[in-house]
Amino acid sequence: MAAVFGLIVGAAVAVIPMTGVRAEGIDTKTTHLMAIGICPPWKRLDTQACRRSVDAIEAALAERLDIDDRNVTTLVNAAATTEGLKAAFAGLSGLGANDRLIIYANMHAGALEPTAEAGPDNDVFVLWTKEKPAAIPFAVAEGDWIMASDFAGWVHALAAGEVIFILDACDSDAVTPLFIEAHPQNNANRAEAVIVSAAASQFANFTADRSVALYSQQLAQSIADGRGTFQQAADLAASRTHTAAIPICDLQKSALEQAGMDPLSCAQQPTTHDPEALLTRIVLHD
Repeated sequence: MAAVFGLIVGAAVAVIPMTGVRAEGIDTKTTHLMAIGICPPWKRLDTQACRRSVDAIEAALAERLDIDDRNVTTLVNAAATTEGLKAAFAGLSGLGANDRLIIYANMHAGALEPTAEAGPDNDVFVLWTKEKPAAIPFAVAEGDWIMASDFAGWVHALAAGEVIFILDACDSDAVTPLFIEAHPQNNANRAEAVIVSAAASQFANFTADRSVALYSQQLAQSIADGRGTFQQAADLAASRTHTAAIPICDLQKSALEQAGMDPLSCAQQPTTHDPEALLTRIVLHD
């Protein structure tokens, strides 16, 4: 669909209420954050929109999860090439069972074959290039862009004890299975959670002024303002995003219909996948 590479939704995991007794294992790991934001210059978008998204998420998570600056890796725009990502993952190769890794990515994504639906075997992550590649398959073949499955392989290769992947991208739920139990390299003993901003058939919205990705804005605010668990913040952000998308989508309805697209593809509904209820065990510090 025309918006398949537009920047950026499912059933939420039930929230387990927190009591006065701290659950076993809460906050026992050192948290590391890799934050990625890619708004290439050939898109009709302020390239700094992704920088704003990254800055907001980094600030919120660092404050509420006590993440040391030394444990934050930032890759924005020109730094977020294939080689830049490989180097960043290599820098995290020493993580172990006592480490928690949060990966946040705000980028364009979509089907390798545009006539087919996006899915685990047919989804591309658009990395930074100064010029728009001639065709999606060429960009992948030349290594400028990567398959989502390759990115997932890098994540699974790390030995971190817990992994949370937050993806703010078009069709983002299409790749969820790659980051949990469905991946052949998955470690069944590791707790993993995936938070996505859009369903496999949806694109993700920007705010009305197009200054920042809508879901990233709402998630950062929910984390910064929320009390309780990471899951509660994610649920609040999902609700806020879906509500905020309604007026934005109303303005785009006519244009989407003229382009032959289903206006419902704009009705963004973020989703959480958390088989081990990891997010309910992570408390946001005051």
